[in-house]
Amino acid sequence: MEIRFIPVLDLEDRRQSDPFHSVDDLFTPLLSASGLSASGFFAIQDLCDAHLSKILKDTVFKNTSLNGGYVLVDAIGQSLLLPRCCSDLNDIHAWDQLAQGNLKQFWIGHPQVLCDYQDHRIRFKPDASQDHDGFEVPLTSLQHAVQALKDEIALIRLRCQQLAQREKLKVDKVLKLIPVLP
Repeated sequence: MEIRFIPVLDLEDRRQSDPFHSVDDLFTPLLSASGLSASGFFAIQDLCDAHLSKILKDTVFKNTSLNGGYVLVDAIGQSLLLPRCCSDLNDIHAWDQLAQGNLKQFWIGHPQVLCDYQDHRIRFKPDASQDHDGFEVPLTSLQHAVQALKDEIALIRLRCQQLAQREKLKVDKVLKLIPVLP
């Protein structure tokens, strides 16, 4: 099973406060596995520099984090798992630990995503309160997807650094918003 991650920002709280436009007018929200809009989640790669700069300025000014995380999608781009409440870009560390076989460190927000290893596969149960089977992915697929995500985060970090320099933001504060990876 081919999978990949899409780094996203949760712009739900900006819907009413964006002075440019309604966020929904600018970007197409990602779709969840049920086909319903994953309201508020927008791929970082789809954000133009002007809007990403504004988001970075606002986040640094308010001294908050970049809400969002990573959408796990299948080969056709259908969402398998969305970021949880309290998720952010630092969740890459939890995904990396899971790909290395460490279940104890897997926390990407709440409600808790339950998972376990079964014959070189990882079984996910996204909502422990619901009675459904969840889904599973081969461990090697997750490992490849995490490595590709690390490469993408390095590019996002570079982009944010360049935007911070161009917009005369405090580069060190902007870079603290993007995870540092080994």
